[in-house]
Amino acid sequence: KSFRVIPQTPERILDAPELLDDFYLNLLDWSSGNTMAVALGNTAYLWNAEDGSIVDLMSSQRRDNIITAVSWHGDGKTLAIGLNDGTVQLWNPETKQLVRSISGHAARVCSLSWNGGLLASGSRDTSIHM
Repeated sequence: KSFRVIPQTPERILDAPELLDDFYLNLLDWSSGNTMAVALGNTAYLWNAEDGSIVDLMSSQRRDNIITAVSWHGDGKTLAIGLNDGTVQLWNPETKQLVRSISGHAARVCSLSWNGGLLASGSRDTSIHM
């Protein structure tokens, strides 16, 4: 029987200032295109694992409106971003353009999940929107 070897040291360490220490936030997500979305404070960054490049995708207008959740669509062409003010934004990472902004939650968005083309968002206001 062969065993899988698990490295004892990390392959790479990324500096992550302003990574919030909050169990209820979802601040990292990998895309199918091998790009990791990372939310640091009110800014979303994209790290390309192929070439190591980092792109500043977006920053919320208000400094106190932090990013609370990120989730890639399965095709890797759309990134959903949840904000502290209850808004969900859909971004095209290739063009760095905001595709759509969806409001409706009364508190921060803590969870985002895609099912095909349907996005579900969970909020601290105890509601789930689809």
